[in-house]
Amino acid sequence: MKIYIKSPGRVNLIGEHTDYNGGFVLPCALDLSIELYFEKKLNESHVNTDLGYSMNFNVSTPYQKSNNHWENYILGVINELKQIKTELINFSCIIKSSLPSGAGISSSSALVCGLIKGLAELNAIDLNNAEIINLSRNVEHKYIGLLGGIMDQFTILNARKNMAIFLDCKNLKSKFIKINFKEFKLLLLDTNVKHNLANTEYNKRVSECKKSLKVINDFCNKNYSNLSEVKDIDLKSSKNELGETLYRRVSYILNENQRVVKSVNFLENNKLKEFGQLMYQSHLGLKNDYEVSCDELDYLVEYTMKFDGIYGSRMMGGGFGGCTINLIKESLVEKFVEEAEKEYFSKFKRKLNPIVANLDQGIQMSLI
Repeated sequence: MKIYIKSPGRVNLIGEHTDYNGGFVLPCALDLSIELYFEKKLNESHVNTDLGYSMNFNVSTPYQKSNNHWENYILGVINELKQIKTELINFSCIIKSSLPSGAGISSSSALVCGLIKGLAELNAIDLNNAEIINLSRNVEHKYIGLLGGIMDQFTILNARKNMAIFLDCKNLKSKFIKINFKEFKLLLLDTNVKHNLANTEYNKRVSECKKSLKVINDFCNKNYSNLSEVKDIDLKSSKNELGETLYRRVSYILNENQRVVKSVNFLENNKLKEFGQLMYQSHLGLKNDYEVSCDELDYLVEYTMKFDGIYGSRMMGGGFGGCTINLIKESLVEKFVEEAEKEYFSKFKRKLNPIVANLDQGIQMSLI
C-alpha cells in the first residue's frame, strides 16, 4: 500500500507580509502541486525527487542538520514528528513537483505540509489541520531559518476550488470568497530571479516589525499584540521615535491590511477593475515602503500598464524575485506573454516563465 499526497502551491491575491503581523490575507490554492508517494520500508529510508535530489538515512538516527539545504526539510519534519511519537517507521518517498521553486508560490510550505501529512498517516499519528500548521511553522522556523507567518500552510490545508480565503491571521478566523473572474485570468510571470528568503532581508522585515511594535507600545503606553492592530493616531504620534524606515514599514502594513478588506468587497461585487487598482497600489507599497521588490518585478508591473486588458499587477510572495500576479483578459494572454517575454529577455537577459493560475482545492490524500 502506498500513500499519495497532492500538496498545492498557493497564490495570494492581495495582503503581502501581513500574515506575520496578525493581519488579513486573501490566498487561494493553485492547480500546480507537489506530489508525494510514501511506502513503508524495513531497514532504511529513501527520498527521491524529480529534480535529481536524493537521500538515504535511518529515521532512528538522532537529528543532525545537513549541509544540503533541501534535506533539512525532510529531517526537520522527522524530528518534529519524533516529539509526538518517538519510534517512527522507515519509509520511501518519491517526490514529483510541478511547482517552480523560488517563484513565490510556496513550494517549500507545500513540501513540508505534504511530508507531515504523509508521514503522520504512515505512522498512525492523528493530526488535525491546525496541528499540521503548527508543525510546519516549527520546521520552517527551526530547521530552515524562515520566520514566516501561517498563510501558506493554512491555504494549502484548507483551500476550496475556485474560492479565496479571507483569513485573519491574528485569530485564524476565515471566510471563503467565491471567485468569478469572468473573461479574466490570473497570470503569473516568474522572473526567474530565484530568492532564498532565509538568506535575504525577509527575516530582517520580521525583526523590523517586532521592533516597531515595541516602539509604538512603549511610546503610546499601549499593549498591541501585533502591528495590524495599531491605530493611525498612534502610528503618527510615534513617527519620530520610529524613524523614517520603520514608519514606512508600519504604514505599509496598515495600508495593505485595508486593501485586503476593500478587495473582498470588490470581488464579492464583481468590481474587477477596482480590485486591480488595489493590486497596483499594493505593489507600490511593497516597492517603496516595504522595500522587498526588485528591478525585474518592478519592470514587469510597469510593463502591464500599457495594456487596457490588464486590470492589475503586483509582485507576489516574499519578494526579492519570484512572480508577479496579473489580472488579465484571457483573450490577451497569448499576445501579452509573447511581447513581455521578448522585452524582458532584451532588458535582463533572463527567460520569463508564464503560468496561468487556476484555483484548486487544498491538500489531498489517498491510498493507492
